[in-house]
Amino acid sequence: MSATLPDPSALVASLLNLMTRFSCLGCPNQAALIRRELALFQSYPDELMPPLLKQVGLRLEQEWAQLHFAISDDPVQSATHPVSLH
Repeated sequence: MSATLPDPSALVASLLNLMTRFSCLGCPNQAALIRRELALFQSYPDELMPPLLKQVGLRLEQEWAQLHFAISDDPVQSATHPVSLH
């Protein structure tokens, strides 16, 4: 595993937490962060992130991108400025 990628289980746990919090707050920055974390699924080798989970992650990434676009005041600017994981 790459030193720059988080543990796959930690990534999934983080996403579940972010998605739960988003359901309460509806924050555009959280939507952008969720989309970015879902995009990370594609960076893992198949032995660390099963292909089925990668497919689901790709579909969800696209859905969260649309949601972010719909709720953001300035979705173009938000998409060009990366959201920090911390």
